[in-house]
Amino acid sequence: MTAGLTIDRALLFAGIAAGLLFFIVPTIEVFRRPGFDIQRHAISMLSLGDGGWVMKAVFIVCGLLTLMCALGIYIEMSRGWARFAAALLIGAYGFGLILAGVFDAPAGLGFPPGTPQDQAPVMTPSAILHSVAFMVAFSALIASCFVFALYFLHVQQTIWAVISLVAGIALPALIGLGISMTMAPGIAFYWAAMLGWLWFAATLLMMARAS
Repeated sequence: MTAGLTIDRALLFAGIAAGLLFFIVPTIEVFRRPGFDIQRHAISMLSLGDGGWVMKAVFIVCGLLTLMCALGIYIEMSRGWARFAAALLIGAYGFGLILAGVFDAPAGLGFPPGTPQDQAPVMTPSAILHSVAFMVAFSALIASCFVFALYFLHVQQTIWAVISLVAGIALPALIGLGISMTMAPGIAFYWAAMLGWLWFAATLLMMARAS
């Protein structure tokens, strides 16, 4: 194994580390933070109130690790439009995560503690920027699923092409279920985030092992 290849793998593993961090810490915070209700509150609201710095740090660190991973994807993938598209989209995902950590999510629905239970989320300038960052990040992640699906199909890895396609369909479906209140919004958004990270980490692990 060459030194350059070791660097490539390290950059890919940065994305896997981001996935593990985003799965473990927010899941613990869901149960640890007083007043947080996963059925009503999006996990990004964990960045509010006392102890909110933990979730802010998760957003920023995961974003930085994802940006590193985008470089690894660019180096690792073979030449072609997918190489540029995948790296750009994953980079946008990482950048959106960083912005989501910098700007606060909207407070409301009884969280953080002291907020009226019937108060709709207050869209301050910071909350608007947080929401825009979330939309940019998640849209980029969804688009990357389809880019990877086409890439894996091109390199004749049909199973991973199907997995990526299914992920690209399932992620917006979960968000839609939450927005329409067909499913409890907090739960729908939680599983959408975790499914996205699971697909991303599994894809990176496969790429690292194949390199």
